[in-house]
This record gives sequence, structure tokens and C-alpha cells, in this order.
Amino acid sequence: MTIDIRRRLKALKYIDIKAKSKHQEIISLKSGILRSQQYNDMPKAESPVNRSEELNVLIIDKSEKIYREIQQLYKERDELVKAIEALDDPVENLIMRLYYINGHSIKEIERELPLSRRAIFYTKESAEEKISHTLHPPAL
Repeated sequence: MTIDIRRRLKALKYIDIKAKSKHQEIISLKSGILRSQQYNDMPKAESPVNRSEELNVLIIDKSEKIYREIQQLYKERDELVKAIEALDDPVENLIMRLYYINGHSIKEIERELPLSRRAIFYTKESAEEKISHTLHPPAL
């Protein structure tokens, strides 16, 4: 179970980048929305199907799907940050925040805190285990 938490925590620092990319995708999609049909005296096509309307509906549907994905990304981020913030031990909280939220390496954390590399590593592992139990409590 801890492996799943590590994977989720490692993805934490990329959530904002991913959400920004998805917002950009929506902007690109919306720039492709076609204007409604213009009526004039020109001869009409044989097909009674309105292709531009179908395309616009597809673009809107895809945009809504991307918005839901963005909401899910932010929900995941909020859940993980709350789990980190809920750690009772302030050292665990700080190490997890520095490592997973701020993206510091163990070496950088070692320079900032008066702890050995081994102590940081074990504290991080302990915190990951606690978060794992918080987010996925063992079945009774």
C-alpha cells in the first residue's frame, strides 16, 4: 500500500503543471469552435447534416471532460496535502512538505534541517506509512 502512496505523492508536484496543460487544451479547443451557420443566397449543400454544429458539440463535450479531469487533479492534490498537514509530528510534516510539495531532494533537506540523511529517509518512510494508513485504513 505504501508504494501506491509514494506514487501518488511523487505525482503531487506535477499536478499544477498537468492542470495548466489541460487548461491550455481547453483554450485550444474553444478557439476551434465554429460560428453558427450564416444564411445567404448561396446554393446549399446536398447533405442536411450540420457538420459545424456536430463539431461544436464534440468540442464542448471534450471541454467538459477536461474540466472534470482538472477537478479530479485538484481533488487529489487537496487530499494529499491535507494528509501531509495532518501528520502530528512536525518533523515528518516538514520533511514531507519539503520533499513532495516543494520538490526538494533528500540532500537539499539535509542541508536545511539538522538531521542526518538516514534520519530524513526513515522519517519520510514513517510519514508515508502513516499517510497510507490515513488514506487507506486497514480493513477490520
